Amino acid sequence: MSLFINPPILEQTFLPRLLPHRQEQHKYIAECIKPLFERRNGTNLIITGSPGIGKTACVKYVFRELIENTDNIMPIYINCWKRDTSPKIINEIARKIDLKLIEKMPSDEIFDRIIGKLSKFDGVVFAFDELDRVKDFDFLYRILEDVPYKTIILITNISEIIAKMDRRLTSRMLLEKIEFKPYTYNETKDILYERQKHAFSPNSWEYDAMEMIIRKAYNVKDVRTGLFLMKTAGEVANNKNAPKIKTDDVNKALEKLEEFNKTELGNFIQ
Repeated sequence: MSLFINPPILEQTFLPRLLPHRQEQHKYIAECIKPLFERRNGTNLIITGSPGIGKTACVKYVFRELIENTDNIMPIYINCWKRDTSPKIINEIARKIDLKLIEKMPSDEIFDRIIGKLSKFDGVVFAFDELDRVKDFDFLYRILEDVPYKTIILITNISEIIAKMDRRLTSRMLLEKIEFKPYTYNETKDILYERQKHAFSPNSWEYDAMEMIIRKAYNVKDVRTGLFLMKTAGEVANNKNAPKIKTDDVNKALEKLEEFNKTELGNFIQ
C-alpha cells in the first residue's frame, strides 16, 4: 500500500486553498489591485525576499481569486527565468491571452495586437517573476505607455534590481515595496505538517523524521526544500514497501538534495 494519498500536494507549483502566514501580504496585494475595478490605475509593486518564502504563491493566490470572482480584470503571470528579453516576454503575454500570431511578426506589432485584446477588460494585472533574470526592460515601457488601467507586480530575490533600471522607468512606475520575511520555525512547521496531512496516509511518518525535515527547511529558510525532502523521503520509503518514513529515508533524501544542488550549481556556472 502506498504511503502517498495525494502526491501533487508536495509539488512546488501546488497552490493550496488557504495560504497560511501570508494573510497580511495577500491583503496588501489585493488592495493594490482594487482601483482597477473602478477603471483607475492600481499601485505598482516590487516584492522582494529570498527563495521559497511564499512570494510567488501569494501573487498566484490573488490571481486565482481574480479569476474566480471577476471576468473584468485580466491577470497575466510571466516567469522571466527563460523569458528574459522583451521579445520573449511579449510573445509569452500573447500566448497567455490566446492571441494567434503570424510567424516572424515584429514585437511592436504583436504588442499592438495585445493592447487591442486587453482593451476589452476594465484592467490588467501583470506579474513578472524572477525579474533579476531580465536582460532589458523595454516591455515595461510599452505596458506603462499603452495599457490604460493596470497594476504591475515585480517579483525578485534581489532587491537591488531597481538600481539596474533607468531612473525614468522607476519614476514612472512609482513602485511600492513589499519585503517578505522568512517563515519562523513554527510557521515552517505549520506549513509542512499541513502538506503532510493531505499528501500522505495517516501515521506514515516517524516523528523524528518529520522534525529533521522541518529543521532543514527552517535553517535554509526555504519551504520548497522541505517539500522536496518530504517527497523524496516518501519515495525512498515507498520503494522498499516500508510502513513508515524514518530518519534513514530522510538522510537519503538529504543526499539527493545535495546532489541536486551540486548539479544546479554546475549548470549555473556553465
